[in-house]
Order: sequence, then C-alpha cells, then structure tokens
Amino acid sequence: MHSSTKPPLLLATLRDRHLHVWGRETVHPAGRTLWSSRTLVVFPPGTSPRERFLLRALHVWGVVGALPALGVMAALNGSALWGILAAVALYGSGFLVLRRATRRTRPSVRTLTVTTFHGGGRPRGHGDARLLAGSLDALLVYERAALAGQISAVDFELLWADVWTAMPETLRRSGTWTR
Repeated sequence: MHSSTKPPLLLATLRDRHLHVWGRETVHPAGRTLWSSRTLVVFPPGTSPRERFLLRALHVWGVVGALPALGVMAALNGSALWGILAAVALYGSGFLVLRRATRRTRPSVRTLTVTTFHGGGRPRGHGDARLLAGSLDALLVYERAALAGQISAVDFELLWADVWTAMPETLRRSGTWTR
C-alpha cells in the first residue's frame, strides 16, 4: 500500500474515538491492597462492528445503565416503590438484552490478566506477563500501521488472529473451556 492511501473508514473512525478494533486493555494500578493488574481482552478476528459495539456496551452497562435507571426513578418520584421497581427492571433488562445479543461472540473473546503484588520487598507477578506485553505491543504497532495505511486491513487481521490464537482459551463460570 502507498503511504498516501487513506485508511479504511472503520479504522479511521476507531482512531478518532481511541477505540481498538481488536478489544481493550485495562490497567488497575496498585492501591492500598498493594495489588495491581493488567488485563488484555481480544475479540475474535472478524468480529463485526455491531458485535464489537454490543460487547463494549455490555462491558460498560454496569455504570452507563445506571443513568437511565436513575432517570426513570426520578421521573416516577411520586411513587417510590414504582420508581425503584421500574429502575431495577430497566437496569436488569439492559443486562439481559446485551447478554443475549452477545451470546455467540462472548465465548470466543480471549482474556489474559496479569496481577502483581507489590509488598514483601519485591514485586511478585501472577500470569503470563510476557505474553500480555508481547501481544499488546504487536496489536498496537500493527494497528498504527494499518491506520497509517502502511499495511492492509487483511494483514492487520491476520496478525490479530495470531495474537488471539496465542492467548489461552478463557475459562467460563460454568467451569468449561470455550472453543
């Protein structure tokens, strides 16, 4: 690809919104508990924009869903009981709808968490820190290259697939491994 070639619309939109097409990284710095963590979440390659939107909506619904629930509760302030019931129904139905909408994609999402205990004289890590750092670096470097038009979207998705494949399968709450 020539450097003058514009990146695909999807990648340009993601760059402007600081979203990653492949997933997300979450960092929790050490606090009073002396534990810190980094989590890398990688969507399966080929995840559609709609599926990514729904996965992200499910991830933030705990906080974002509280806002309309509070609005409903305030609107029904004449009856505290009905306001609370309506707010709980709205909040809970948001989770149900989003979980149902993501039921096919969610099992394929791969997650890797590395935690570090910073007490006792020297940090002690739990989890595969090398895999997390290498995967994140690869995804970010190739994502920037795709946004700059230096590699094709297909090449980027091939690397994304390599990273996704290298990550361990996620153990679900039911105790079964996903495939």
